[in-house]
Amino acid sequence: MATDPSSNMQADLPSDFSIKLYKYFKCVILVGKNVMTKVVQQIYASVPESMNGTVHLKDYLKGELKWKESDMRSVFTKLYIHLLETEVMSTSFEIDITLACRLLPKVFKDVYGKLSNECKKSIDDIKHMRNKLTHAMEPEESIDMKSEICKLQNVYENIYNGVGEAVDYDFSEDSDATKNILTMILGSTQIEDLELYQKNLEEFKKEVSHRLLIEGRKELQDYYSKLRVVNPCTWMLQGDRDIEKDNVSKYYIEKIYTPLKIKSKCRGAECEIDTKNLLTTTKLKRKNRYILPNCLLLNGLAGCGKTSLCRYILHDWRTKGKEIDALEDMNFVFLVEARSVRSKNLKEILTEQMLPSTLEILKNEKIDLIPMLLDMRVLFLIDGFDEASKDTKNVIKDIFARFNKKSEHRILITTRPEYLEEVGILMEVHNFEYITVKICGFDENGIKSFTDKVFKEALHNKPEKYVKEENWKFFKYLNGRGRILNNQLYLPLTLALLIHLWIHDKEKKRINSVTNCTTLYFELFSLCKDKVMERLIFKEKHVDMKTINGVLLFIGQIAWNMMSKNHVIINSEEKKKIEDECKRKHVEENEIMSAFLECEFDDNQDSKEIRNYSFLHKVQMEYLAAEFLADRVKSGQLEEVKGLKSWHGYYQVIVFLVGHLALSSPMELNRQSDLIFDLVDKAEIRGIDFEFWWKFLVEAGKNPKVAKIIAHDRLPETSWDLVYNETNENLVSGLELLGTIPVKIESIKIEVDNSMDPYDIKDMYKLMKDLRSHLRHRNKQNPLLTELHFWRHYNDGRCSEHSDDFVKTLRPWGHLTNLTGSLGDQEEGNGLLLNFCFNLKTIRVRLCTLKAVKNLHISLKRIYRTVRKLRITLDMSPDSVDPANFPSLTFKGDLEIHIPRVKDDNKEWVVATVKSLSQGRGCDHLELDNSELSYKSVVYLLKKLTNVIIDKLTVGTLFEITMNMRLEVEEMENDTHIHVNWLG
Repeated sequence: MATDPSSNMQADLPSDFSIKLYKYFKCVILVGKNVMTKVVQQIYASVPESMNGTVHLKDYLKGELKWKESDMRSVFTKLYIHLLETEVMSTSFEIDITLACRLLPKVFKDVYGKLSNECKKSIDDIKHMRNKLTHAMEPEESIDMKSEICKLQNVYENIYNGVGEAVDYDFSEDSDATKNILTMILGSTQIEDLELYQKNLEEFKKEVSHRLLIEGRKELQDYYSKLRVVNPCTWMLQGDRDIEKDNVSKYYIEKIYTPLKIKSKCRGAECEIDTKNLLTTTKLKRKNRYILPNCLLLNGLAGCGKTSLCRYILHDWRTKGKEIDALEDMNFVFLVEARSVRSKNLKEILTEQMLPSTLEILKNEKIDLIPMLLDMRVLFLIDGFDEASKDTKNVIKDIFARFNKKSEHRILITTRPEYLEEVGILMEVHNFEYITVKICGFDENGIKSFTDKVFKEALHNKPEKYVKEENWKFFKYLNGRGRILNNQLYLPLTLALLIHLWIHDKEKKRINSVTNCTTLYFELFSLCKDKVMERLIFKEKHVDMKTINGVLLFIGQIAWNMMSKNHVIINSEEKKKIEDECKRKHVEENEIMSAFLECEFDDNQDSKEIRNYSFLHKVQMEYLAAEFLADRVKSGQLEEVKGLKSWHGYYQVIVFLVGHLALSSPMELNRQSDLIFDLVDKAEIRGIDFEFWWKFLVEAGKNPKVAKIIAHDRLPETSWDLVYNETNENLVSGLELLGTIPVKIESIKIEVDNSMDPYDIKDMYKLMKDLRSHLRHRNKQNPLLTELHFWRHYNDGRCSEHSDDFVKTLRPWGHLTNLTGSLGDQEEGNGLLLNFCFNLKTIRVRLCTLKAVKNLHISLKRIYRTVRKLRITLDMSPDSVDPANFPSLTFKGDLEIHIPRVKDDNKEWVVATVKSLSQGRGCDHLELDNSELSYKSVVYLLKKLTNVIIDKLTVGTLFEITMNMRLEVEEMENDTHIHVNWLG
């Protein structure tokens, strides 16, 4: 007999026999079938119209549910059609897990509706474990038997308990028997039923769902293996000979992928998400519990790494990796590249683009694919909603409409920020639970790691010492002259292109000319054009640079025509136009097209060589389209520019157009400024979109005329709100503009929400500090009224940072009117607010030391006339400060004192502290949140502070306050004239 894997098995066992698979099969398929058969039988028996289960299912479905033959055939496939006329309560009635899970919500809706959420989840789990058995048959798949059987015990018990409660039936004997069987199978060391197992296994393998999983996963994995290469410019710097000989440096996703900075709102605060946890920790709060959303909406700027992240997910799923939690549970992962969709609905894209070979193999089964996928765990990766055509959007709507019922189906969709609202509306229409996740590109460590990896791959045939030296020189450039690109360096696409330029620009003249995105692409294409010229001269095909420029402009025209029609793939008609243009100019089309476009060769080597071309990415397409438009604008041919009524979604084209005109000459940009700003109006760019206007100005080479127009005509005239929060990161761009262009605003509000420490916002402090030189004309006679709101500094007691340095940067240009933050210790007698804050009206500050309180006291002596409201949070231990040492806070407005985390032992300290701070004026509002105050202590405080608290006492306590206690406090309110507000 066969023994445990650790022992020798009998010689006559098949060579491919796996005892783990044998045990897992029995525990899931055989035991699971037994469990689901019993619960379906009892559910059916509980339905009055079934006459205690004696009515055949076929008669019940026809008579009671009015099902047609076609309805029954759609649920009961060939393998199960006999069950319609089998006595349900007989021992010959056995129902498959998948069929049982399908019947429960469709046939027994009333009972299914009564099942607990835990029971429903377990029903979904057993269906998934049945599908997972197919995964277990794939090569290199491992099974942790103890863990799986432990899960199964809980799943079966939950199903028995949930169904038993719903139909009032005791399954305890069945549940105990099931546990014993599972334990026996796990501990078994002998194979006594090999023939029966093999028969059952063969029957399982004949099932359509198993064959769909096996063939479909293989087809998808084969296709995804071709998507491993993620070069930003695979062909641009190579010749045909290199391509044909496969000498091109290829960047494989598994070798160069570098974790991106991914941010989302997690339980009320902004947090970073590890790529590993992307599918598991992004929770959404609903009805006081956190759930896993159906959809993740990933947004980010062009080139921030959205597509690379999708490719990395595909690679991890294809290779059965463990880099992304819960990904291995997905039966299928479907990539929907918006730019590549050629279908009009979901069924078409599944059958024609994703699983054509699989469905050809299964054509005799006449399967209904989508209902089968609905019974599985499916992840859709929809990459590039901003590139979606009308037909593509119909496919996406179809996905949303069909896969929005169960949490086991997940959708991850990427887009640029300007399309967020459209995607959000689409998901809300289909009742999708979703959260927005922002892809921010790299952080500083990511830049270093990515650079190391790309140099290693790009220079794989060079000595290691040379690679390290070039890498070091490039990183030195990034930290020096390269800093002019600022935030663009954090975008993987920009960084990769910059590395390409560095490697091929031997004298570094080109890379030192890069000042923005337009010049980066300009220099990269110039280098490519030189390479093309070198190849043509080598082949004795004499073509001048003017001709090559002309062909490239024509490709730009094709790009613009495609974009204006919302097309992103070069079809045969457009390809022929480019080929004809090359012939007209006597240029070999393959030389040009393979240099500037992505080229794919037909796999069939016996046929005539066929090359398919596409743009490398949307940014390249936008750059070339803008170059063509700039050429037309300069020559006075404005039909293409003025012919488009709406420029919404063409932001990047506008920015590149400005860059091309600026490259031509500052005078040319000045001449065309009215036209450019007219396009901005058609794109509906808001004046408060500081991020766009800063990018616009940078691409314009900080042209003085453009700067003046932006300052006087486009941005808000009197007041700016520079805010950093989940949906708005305009703050840094706004500060850049404030330090560059001649604005005449009267006031500015700088606000950072609770999710971020302002010191962690790159360049923010430096920019504010540097404003002193640019705003030197703003002084006491011409002040810029300023509000500072740093909510983490104020709210978060764990934040050790104070707002002092930021307030100091306002001297002398900014006059503080409102402050929210934290004040630290200052030099004795020189309070932070002392010298220049005579317009300060509202102060909300967290104070952590006695010295900080004393400095505020000193400041108030100077500015007390203007302060209308002061709210202080005393974030200090009562043991650390003698209340008698607190100074009085004297001014003419309202005083609010907030003391968190107070305990009963501290009540006397609270009384003495409030009296000291409010001496001679009273405290309008005392707040004691997150406290451990008993009811008696609250009463004590009310009595002791009767003549001190003017208006309100707010209390949040861990102790239970009964209704009678609250009524007693209400009576005291009449005597004390203090309103008591209970939190929670």
